[in-house]
Amino acid sequence: MAAATEYPDWSSLPEDLLVLVMQPLEIPDLFSAGSVCSSWRSACSAVRRVRIPITDASPCLLYSCAADDPATATVYSPSSGVVFKVRLPDPPFRSRHVVGSAHGWVVAADEMSNLQALNPLTGAQVDLPPVTGLYHIESFSDEQGAPMYNHYYEQLNQRRPFAYRPQKLRLFLYHRVFLSCSPSAGSRCIVLLLHRPVGQLSFARIGDDRWMRIQDVKFPELNYAIRNATYNKNDGLFYVVHFDGSIFTLDLNGSSVVTRKVSPKATPWDDPTKYVILTPQGDILQLWRYTYDRSVAVSVVPPELAHEVVDPYGEIYTNEIELYKVDIDEQKLTMMKKNHFDNYAFFIGFNSSLLVSTKDYPMLKPNCAYFADDSYEDICVNKYNKRDIGIWNFETKNFDSIGDLQSGHPWLNFPSPIWITPSLC
Repeated sequence: MAAATEYPDWSSLPEDLLVLVMQPLEIPDLFSAGSVCSSWRSACSAVRRVRIPITDASPCLLYSCAADDPATATVYSPSSGVVFKVRLPDPPFRSRHVVGSAHGWVVAADEMSNLQALNPLTGAQVDLPPVTGLYHIESFSDEQGAPMYNHYYEQLNQRRPFAYRPQKLRLFLYHRVFLSCSPSAGSRCIVLLLHRPVGQLSFARIGDDRWMRIQDVKFPELNYAIRNATYNKNDGLFYVVHFDGSIFTLDLNGSSVVTRKVSPKATPWDDPTKYVILTPQGDILQLWRYTYDRSVAVSVVPPELAHEVVDPYGEIYTNEIELYKVDIDEQKLTMMKKNHFDNYAFFIGFNSSLLVSTKDYPMLKPNCAYFADDSYEDICVNKYNKRDIGIWNFETKNFDSIGDLQSGHPWLNFPSPIWITPSLC
């Protein structure tokens, strides 16, 4: 009888040796190694504490740093002051156009204008329905055989579509993306897309191959000029805000879309940028961000990229942020007192808007809004111009910078820096 083959006991390797082997691994490979056995898991945890030196899920700023290669992203945690790097899967992070984040995942468009959802910490990535899965986009090739897209204003039989190269279409087409939960949940994750023309809505589930356009007869306002949204996990509804400040809910869980109007028109003007935020107590807030443009004497756009922007001397800046509570009973907006949120901080931008307790994260500044640039109308024509990022204090009505990042770890202006909530799920 042949002797039984003896295999080495890899689980008994010394932890210091395992740590040495695991240190150079990419994050996804590190997590895979940590799942082998308990001793490897322990070594993985030791390496992870160094590679991902954050211990909470408070918002972090994700961006591309000039000193790094295109595939590497920088993560900054204002609640701890920690800065660290993550290497992301292809396509390179610097080539992507970010348009949303929630539940630890970032949604970005590649250079073919197709969207992917990406978890920067785990490296997990899933494809969303292709751009040609939208009702008004079709692909074709130009005379040289290069890929192109036609963007029809309404239906595919429109006589004169706008033609875009793939790298350009994404900048003009996508406004924002919102997620009901982590894309790791598969088809349970609903993706709400805000896009051109005129702020229309489409949605899909992870795994779908087409986007479903939302067209509402009862509330025609839902068919255009939607500016922002958020998801409420308590009732399973998306809350969307129209340019005039009216708020609607969308139930996308069934075979048909169910809509309801929550609050009426609040203003005849599209400006300022409007955000809808849900509090832990169940209140609905609107945050209004006033932005303006100005010309600067010295352009931050690299000379070799100046031909890719419309105005290399243009700059968007936030001038003021106002906070309102939606009074459901009175059907109106009430401006909040300047010190009403002494124990909270807001995070706004391309991310799903967040309200975070400063009692849980004492290094965060209370009664403040941490804002990142989400001026998609400007980014689509001036993507390399200075990004509008900072902190607004509701009580003093003053601005502050976000840490000392620009001296030690400066961000590039494209892709636009975005807030994320770190998650390993």
